[in-house]
Amino acid sequence: MNRPSSRNRLWILGIALGTVVVAASVAYSTLSTPRLSQPRTLAYSDLVGAMQAGKVDSVRIRPAEEIRAWLKGGPGEASDQVRVIYSSREVSGFLVAAQASGVALSFEPEPRDLGALVGLGVSIVLIAAAVIILRRQLTIGSGGSVGTSRKSSNLTFQNVAGNSDALGDLQEIVGFLKEPERFAVLGARIPKGVLLEGPPGTGKTLMARALAGEAGVAFFAASGSEFTGTFVGQGVTRVKGLFKKARKAGKAVIFIDEIDTIGGRRGRQQGHNEDDRTLNQLLVELDGFDPSSGIVVLGATNRAGDLDPALLRKGRFDRAVSVALPTVTEREAILLLHIKEREVPLAADVDLLRLSRLMTGTSGAELAGLINEAAILAVRGREPKVTWAHLEEARDRVLLGRARGGLVVSDTERRLVALHEAGHAIAGVAFCSADPLHKVTIQPRGQAMGVAFFQPDHENHIASRDYLEGQILKGLGGRAAEEVIFGASKVTSGAASDLQHTTRIAKHMVYRLGMGESAGLIAYDPDSGPVSAETHARMDADVRALLESSYATITAFLRQHRPALEALADALLELETLTGEEAIAIMEAAGCRRITLVA
Repeated sequence: MNRPSSRNRLWILGIALGTVVVAASVAYSTLSTPRLSQPRTLAYSDLVGAMQAGKVDSVRIRPAEEIRAWLKGGPGEASDQVRVIYSSREVSGFLVAAQASGVALSFEPEPRDLGALVGLGVSIVLIAAAVIILRRQLTIGSGGSVGTSRKSSNLTFQNVAGNSDALGDLQEIVGFLKEPERFAVLGARIPKGVLLEGPPGTGKTLMARALAGEAGVAFFAASGSEFTGTFVGQGVTRVKGLFKKARKAGKAVIFIDEIDTIGGRRGRQQGHNEDDRTLNQLLVELDGFDPSSGIVVLGATNRAGDLDPALLRKGRFDRAVSVALPTVTEREAILLLHIKEREVPLAADVDLLRLSRLMTGTSGAELAGLINEAAILAVRGREPKVTWAHLEEARDRVLLGRARGGLVVSDTERRLVALHEAGHAIAGVAFCSADPLHKVTIQPRGQAMGVAFFQPDHENHIASRDYLEGQILKGLGGRAAEEVIFGASKVTSGAASDLQHTTRIAKHMVYRLGMGESAGLIAYDPDSGPVSAETHARMDADVRALLESSYATITAFLRQHRPALEALADALLELETLTGEEAIAIMEAAGCRRITLVA
């Protein structure tokens, strides 16, 4: 359960105190008020007549313009209590009549103004709560709690795997923090600010901590959202406070995560420029300290394009370090690092290089989650070591989600899913041999009813036209298989995500890479201005022609190899999951000779 923040706790405390004060006031009012029985009401003139007739025993005048009178009863009867409402101008005449009749008079004191008492109590509580909150805000504004302070980080570059280029850039900063005078002798100036740019989960925060630990200097970490505040000038004061703390520490690393929160382009929020003031103060602070002071500011973001140009100019954040997704060898190193740090025992059948190939496009955080999931699965199965089966299951969980064992699927839907995934498998192996088939399954996971996994042999940094067209053919294989077996009128919604994927590839080919037949080499670039309506229409026509020709090709191929399609679907219905080798053996046995396994 998440604990409430300090601000929330203060509000809760204030509301609780206010409730206690109100409840106590009401209770006091209830207990202190005398409980008199409600008497019947009598007219003023009748009461005066009763006094003159000697029928009134005693009278009590109340401040609320009310008279309580006790009438004499007959023999053996109790006195009768009555109430009379009077006006202030009738009091003097009534007192004279009462004295003349010899009636005993008494007066009630003025009652306490309980409403004012309650209001005063609530006001005191609210004022106290406001003072506490304002004092806390001022404490934060002076840097009291913005920026988690560590004397030094206990991490070094030995705790970081992958992104060797980024670590190389940061190694220069370490040398500056350790020996600034060596750089000053030759007039060299190390950047005041370094921007770490890359997708989420690639280790930007880890690198910043490792930099401070490697240099042995103080480390101050803050998130961009911590500088935003409710009151005017709060962000400015918090920025001042953070840099003031860093200067007191001497040599230090200031790390601002999600710096785009406060470093976005100025003027983006019409009518609210508090963020602009905060950014201006950050720029002032970056200009204000001497590069030889031993303070380096690191900012992290995955949206560098949103940053204000003034933040990126020379003398501020003038160095950008790209922290990209890891390559195959870097993924293997990251996996090995997490295994060693956590002391995860591995079985003999575990192949980390193969696993890293299967995790194409994943970040370091996802790889850490993969190892953790595998270890949990081994503990649940009471296994002494993590096996390849555990890693396979963990991979599927990380990429697709947990297996939906309780999902009830009809035989018709199950066969349709089997044919759909068989179509993907055959199309991928036949037309995109650069990505060998790893396995195909119809086990429901997450939002997917089944999936065909392909394992690239190597990282592709440049994609050929043949490769991109093969990806489109592979993506359309499931929809084509449904049409071949059930007919065009029976195709289902199962190919919705496939169509989105293939359309995205086709648009990229035509709009960005100049691979359209009629549009030619014109590339759509929003930064250089929009294309003409005629060119845009040609591009759309090229996208459609590319998708339709690819669909016709894969549909004709699957019709030709229908026995292989049905044989693979039948095997999936029986076994649910097939390895790539098993699937290809079934295809070849059914006469699909064109398919070859790429090692």
